[in-house]
Amino acid sequence: MKSSFTLFYIILCLGFTQKIHGQCNEIELTIATETGEWAEEMAWNIYNESNNLIASFQGMEGSDYTDYSSSFCVEPGCYFIEALDSWGDGWNGGEITLSFENNNSTYSLTGETFIGYEEFEVGQNTGDCEITIYGCTDTDAINYNEYATMDNGTCVMSLEFYVSGDNNPREYIFYKPESAASKAPLVFVSHGYTGSADGIMNYSGFIDLANEEGFAVCFPQGQYDGNTAYWNVGYNFTPNNAADDVQFFVELAEYLQEAHDLSPENTFSSGMSNGAEVSYLLACEASETFAAIAGVAGTMFNGIINNCSATQHVSIMEIHGTQDDFTYYNGDQNDTFWGPYPGQEEVINFWVQNNDCEMTESEYLPNISPNDGSEIFVEKYSSSTTNTHVWFYKVEGGGHDWPGSYGNMDIDSAEEIWKFFQHCMNESNLQLTENNSKSYNIKYSIDLLGRKVSAETKGFMIDIFEDGSAKKNIRLNN
Repeated sequence: MKSSFTLFYIILCLGFTQKIHGQCNEIELTIATETGEWAEEMAWNIYNESNNLIASFQGMEGSDYTDYSSSFCVEPGCYFIEALDSWGDGWNGGEITLSFENNNSTYSLTGETFIGYEEFEVGQNTGDCEITIYGCTDTDAINYNEYATMDNGTCVMSLEFYVSGDNNPREYIFYKPESAASKAPLVFVSHGYTGSADGIMNYSGFIDLANEEGFAVCFPQGQYDGNTAYWNVGYNFTPNNAADDVQFFVELAEYLQEAHDLSPENTFSSGMSNGAEVSYLLACEASETFAAIAGVAGTMFNGIINNCSATQHVSIMEIHGTQDDFTYYNGDQNDTFWGPYPGQEEVINFWVQNNDCEMTESEYLPNISPNDGSEIFVEKYSSSTTNTHVWFYKVEGGGHDWPGSYGNMDIDSAEEIWKFFQHCMNESNLQLTENNSKSYNIKYSIDLLGRKVSAETKGFMIDIFEDGSAKKNIRLNN
């Protein structure tokens, strides 16, 4: 599968964001977007020759095979489309058509890919448009971008690790930002069934967050059964799988802690679907290594919940859609393929009781994206005796999604998970995080591709502060 550099796009709104730079020469550009299957995975951005974002689109869940259109004036010059797919399998029938001066040009992102680019000219026909695309240019890197014309230092390599007593190498991706302090936290992020380490690296947003917050992140790769990668959590259809993924996670965590000066006390696990399930398994069988876990669209199967033998109390977080059609919100005690499992509220209640927690707050989060067909109700539990927390994000109307990348757009899953892990850190480390989050003057801003932009530029930005820290920002049109 071809992978891209880390995707920085953020939802601006459903439809378009527009900026007209000065007086245009009355050239009307019409952009017609037709979504295909999995519309929520489809996104695009359009830039002019000054590298300014002039329009963007993000599909929403439930908007498959829907048409959108917008027209506005642009100046003559060179432009390019940046096409994005959060899952990495193209637009599945989606396409955009650009119309101007009786010219029509249609583009679609096809194939097993996360990203694509296309140049076009408006009001001229010079044929000499040249654009600079920043990304990883190392063909051996997992996030190699074949379109990149200038390397931006983001290349990530797949690494190997040998578990004790096993001569078969395991793979993982590791990233530690240069800004990370000594004894920085370590966060594992695990893919779902049939997924991959580079896939969840691309759609989860954890690389960006690690750069902002100064923690290390590891994306482990599950073992393969044929062409399918997964974590051994005791599925009914894999009774002979002897892979010890708990040993893999524990030994890899200990190695990374020592080799990269990371905090053993602040090592956490998170994941999507099967990646969430292995995180629950780690909470039960590796509580000395992982202080907290956070799952998205996962569950605990009966065999795990009935035999959970955590020797230390572990904080738990789950983000789960009530309309999840893969890992049912209400569970399925009659599932003979994957195995029987309880409803999500029962899983949360198990950890609330296990950690001796009491509810401290419950609320609906702001429904900032009403078109996604879902909203989030949050319950938070804490215990002063066990010093643990349980957070439950109930995505009412949500599916088998990673909110913020596809599905619900009211939250960014990675950011919410990191908030939870911060809440679970010891006081000294939490203070360090708060100090690093102080407000400083903005030194300059960059756009999606790492290019400096003016203070008047609208759209998605990354603000670089005087202390060297960075923060994502969205500047909307007045």
